[in-house]
Amino acid sequence: MAKSSLMFYLWKCLFMPAGLLLAFMLTACSEDKESVAPGILVSTEWLQDHLNDSNVVLLHSGSAGLYDTIHIPGARLIIPARFTVNTDSNRNEMPHSDSIVELLRKVGVDNDSKIVLYHEKISLLNRTARVFVALDYLGLGEQILVLDGGLSAWLEEGYETTDVLADFSRGNLEPQDLKELIISADELDQQRWNDQVVVIDARSAEEYYGTLGTLEEPSEGGHIEGAYSLSYLNITTDESPYLFRSDVELKELFREAEMDPGKVTLIYCNSGIKGSLNYLVARHLAYPALLYDGSFEEWEELDLPATRPVAIPDKNE
Repeated sequence: MAKSSLMFYLWKCLFMPAGLLLAFMLTACSEDKESVAPGILVSTEWLQDHLNDSNVVLLHSGSAGLYDTIHIPGARLIIPARFTVNTDSNRNEMPHSDSIVELLRKVGVDNDSKIVLYHEKISLLNRTARVFVALDYLGLGEQILVLDGGLSAWLEEGYETTDVLADFSRGNLEPQDLKELIISADELDQQRWNDQVVVIDARSAEEYYGTLGTLEEPSEGGHIEGAYSLSYLNITTDESPYLFRSDVELKELFREAEMDPGKVTLIYCNSGIKGSLNYLVARHLAYPALLYDGSFEEWEELDLPATRPVAIPDKNE
């Protein structure tokens, strides 16, 4: 993976003359963030209003079994696991861009399509977020929206569903300029103490703090040294975990995790899936973000600096 992704951000945010830097920060890094527009998450009402737009391609992220039984009218099936590959060294790596383009052509995506993703059930929310990452990597960031709540919210609101398969032609999507949003372990290790960078661990609090050892069992887990915790489990509501929290609540979670729209957030999890949800929300809220694909599994394998298990802090103390 080329190192230009993070370094390009940091060159602009760190090495510009002071006067230019101030002007640059006031424009919120607009040149880099032109594809980072707030509003990636859309409501069921929005989708209902735009369901018949000629350029909308609605993608049902799930399984053939459920899709063949029930889906939003006009939706086309994608299998989210096909948007990652396993290598000899890591799980859930980014596929070659040609493979992603071919998957999208098969479901009728054209160069000017407005792509709307939705997950068929809560267990596929993270995987669907990973599809978003793959499409953003492909350079389609301005053309992707995600239905907040997925099929569950659509059903809850009483909108129409069908078992009729969508009728469409093969798409004419052509490869775009790739967006270098995936970073390497070396790059993260070099930059994690940079004051213009925030490292976020998207795993659960139990994984972040690790499991303390006993006489019978050794300790396990921990986190990348210097990382803050923002669990993917906190991104969605407690009452309806298929729905995202409000933008106000999400921004407060980001603030509590030391995230800042003027800094670059580096996100990781175990193998790049859970962290994709945090990446999606960062993009929705216009926070510059990159994803460490290898994540903690690779970090441990490389024996890079980690904070080993400690007791989970008691928030009531």
